[in-house]
Amino acid sequence: MRVAVFCGSSRRVGEPYTGAARRFGAELGARGHALIYGGGGTGLMGVVADAALEQGARVQGVILDAFIRKGVHHPRIQELHPVGDMRARKAGLDERAEGFVALPGGLGTLEELAEILSFRKLDLHRRTLVFLNTAGFFDPLLAWFDRAVEAGFDDDAVRGYFGVTADPIEALDLLERA
Repeated sequence: MRVAVFCGSSRRVGEPYTGAARRFGAELGARGHALIYGGGGTGLMGVVADAALEQGARVQGVILDAFIRKGVHHPRIQELHPVGDMRARKAGLDERAEGFVALPGGLGTLEELAEILSFRKLDLHRRTLVFLNTAGFFDPLLAWFDRAVEAGFDDDAVRGYFGVTADPIEALDLLERA
């Protein structure tokens, strides 16, 4: 399975986020899945990619040309697909993926997963997203989804568009079962 992973690239993040990202990437590689991600070599992006590579996974990055020029791309991944803007980057991740996993991150991660979820709502795809909810990171966002349903902005079907777990191994189990 080709798994697109959305996560942060900040160098300032430590445990427990890096540990969960490392376990997730290693398990993804051990199960023979391919990693599709933003192509970065720093933060959780780099941790997931390194762990997946160590287990023999095929790793593809879709990354902005500007990030390559800045030298923040991962130097050891097998495929690097440079693009000109964030819209092309998200499209490149989407078109290569059979499923999605969101690890903690910042605004870029939020933007990526919001697009995948809104496309699911519009029935533009039927793939699953799993939130790897390390240390309750996504709890406020999950509460927001509940609030949107309760207030009538979304219907209950939205809750079925994603799975949630704090366990990196179970994240892949949920994705594989979908």
